[in-house]
Amino acid sequence: MTQELQKPQEKPHRTKGDKLELAIGTRMAVTLDTTQQGPEGRIAADLVGMVHFEYLILRLPWVPGLRSRLVGGASVTVRFVSNGELCGFQSPVITHIPKPSLLLFLEYPDVIEKMALRQHKRVQCALPVQLHSRRGDAHGVIADLSRSGCRMAVDVRGQQSLRQTVVEDVIVLRVPLNSEGLPLTVTCTVRSVSFDANRMQVGLSFSEADTEFWNTLEAFLTTAYLLA
Repeated sequence: MTQELQKPQEKPHRTKGDKLELAIGTRMAVTLDTTQQGPEGRIAADLVGMVHFEYLILRLPWVPGLRSRLVGGASVTVRFVSNGELCGFQSPVITHIPKPSLLLFLEYPDVIEKMALRQHKRVQCALPVQLHSRRGDAHGVIADLSRSGCRMAVDVRGQQSLRQTVVEDVIVLRVPLNSEGLPLTVTCTVRSVSFDANRMQVGLSFSEADTEFWNTLEAFLTTAYLLA
């Protein structure tokens, strides 16, 4: 699955000396110093501890060649989402330990950059989906996703009934958003419909779902924002 986040247009603002109000378990993305050899790209991490104004502790996954990059003094960039803002800072490595997990100790940041995320920022993706409506059932692909809805493409070849889909129709989706790939259900309202030969493009707004869906959607989007 590929994900792409269109960057917000607003300029980031910088704050100095802020106390980080973050919950233990906050998902973060760590980018290593690109001047050193080893794994590249952003690495997902979890905040597992901190002493305010002294240091942070992040739990990292086991990635080949990663430990050789985590030498004292090496610079890393950290990003996270907090209170609707995409935040980031650069910090030197203090040290790391391999047991009981790979834990990275970072100096407490002096400056944090913050950029507001739009309320319903869309993430481009390619999620398989099952749809059910009074006009028929089909499989499709979600092309982009936000907290409020999604855009979906459906092959309607031989599906004359589905071609009658109109604005305000109700569609139920089953989407594999969680890490286990198990489908979660959400009821949607059609907001737009267009056709390109045998493909139907449908814009949907989410209307009804259980707590598990909303929590999983939020976690999925947060990870996408960080790793984009």
